[in-house]
Amino acid sequence: MDSLLGGLLSRLKSLRSRLKQRRRKNTRSPTRAVSRRRAALDHVTFVAITGSCGKTTCRLLAAAILERAGLCQHGETWIPAKLAQVLEQVGPETQFCVCEVGATGPGSLSEPLGLLNPQIGIVTTIGGDHYTAFRTLEATALEKGKLVEGLPPEGTAILNADDPLVRGMAERSRARVMTYGVSENAGIRGSAISSQWPDRLALTVAHEGTAVRFETQLVGEHWVTSVLAAVACGIACGLDLETCAAAVKSIEPAFGRYSVHLRPDGGVYVLDSRKAPYWTIRSSLQFVADARAPRKTILFGTISDYSGAAGVRYRRAGRDGLEVADRVIFVGPNSGSAAKLRTGALRDRLFTFPTAYQAHAYLQATRVANELIYVKASIADHLERLMLAELDAVVCWKERCKLKYDCQTCPRYRIPEAAPGAAAASDTPAKGRLRATPNTLRRL
Repeated sequence: MDSLLGGLLSRLKSLRSRLKQRRRKNTRSPTRAVSRRRAALDHVTFVAITGSCGKTTCRLLAAAILERAGLCQHGETWIPAKLAQVLEQVGPETQFCVCEVGATGPGSLSEPLGLLNPQIGIVTTIGGDHYTAFRTLEATALEKGKLVEGLPPEGTAILNADDPLVRGMAERSRARVMTYGVSENAGIRGSAISSQWPDRLALTVAHEGTAVRFETQLVGEHWVTSVLAAVACGIACGLDLETCAAAVKSIEPAFGRYSVHLRPDGGVYVLDSRKAPYWTIRSSLQFVADARAPRKTILFGTISDYSGAAGVRYRRAGRDGLEVADRVIFVGPNSGSAAKLRTGALRDRLFTFPTAYQAHAYLQATRVANELIYVKASIADHLERLMLAELDAVVCWKERCKLKYDCQTCPRYRIPEAAPGAAAASDTPAKGRLRATPNTLRRL
């Protein structure tokens, strides 16, 4: 018996060893392939973008601007496998490649930046998105600043003059430094900013005595940072402000990053549904406060990256939301944290729902034409379904599926998944109560 057990243990150890070797091989393989591929692309100017927020929008804008000068590829490159996919699209006629590089923790940027070896580096902002991984803004800046440190002397660092932690990275750069922002000392400066919903963001951009008015399709004043960073990239590559302005005007918001979705009755969903770090709620509230609409609703999903108790943060978000919106709705497993606010007159303005389906039923039952519904959530919540259910045929109401990409790109999007707790919550008026029966799902 002992010999049999010993043999089984020996085989188990051998199997574990082989699995570890296979994992190492799979991890190293894309790295070697990326390194070889990158070495063959000396004719391409590589641009890397990092920061706590605004990276994706900056990438889209910068790529559109650089397309005016030559063929440009772009994509997310935070792991070697992603970088490999982007580099596969780079051909002999490609002149520019814009890559978005995110940090997941201390040391996480070293490998992708070493493989990418960019000539131009853009840093947007340093914020609390990474509180769980870094704990302090200074630790976040230390990691993000590796992009600036690694640039060659003939390269260009493009830094946010409005953010002290980003501006301070200039001391770590061997490359030329360009700055952007609304500060008077910014090299590429934004002013005369306007963005009051339903109007889109507009601003005047000035550089070396020339000023041009930029009209964008973006929603919210906080996108000024991404616009100015992308314009600075264009200037670094030899384009003028007029060319940059024409390119910026053509770019719509990325899905889930203040993307705009119009209902047939004129009601609008603005989706900020990719991530919801607590520190960004201030700009969310400012957007809603400035907006013009007959009724304004803020809908919160999962809020992330904060210190202290969840209940305190959610209730603070609820109270602050009620100061600028007509209704505040919390959806998801943490929605109960805000339920204590539902007293007195607030019972008619603040609502909580454990599931997305229940929130959908309530929104359907209480529609107002031309209203604004702003959704602030994390991607794991998949609250884009609230919009899709009104404009498409959503049949999957699974909660917390853990898939971190948008529902309409999911292979299971058209596969029915009954909603847990389908009966509407007690907050829902009787006329709006729905149940997730097969007939209901087919009607959606």
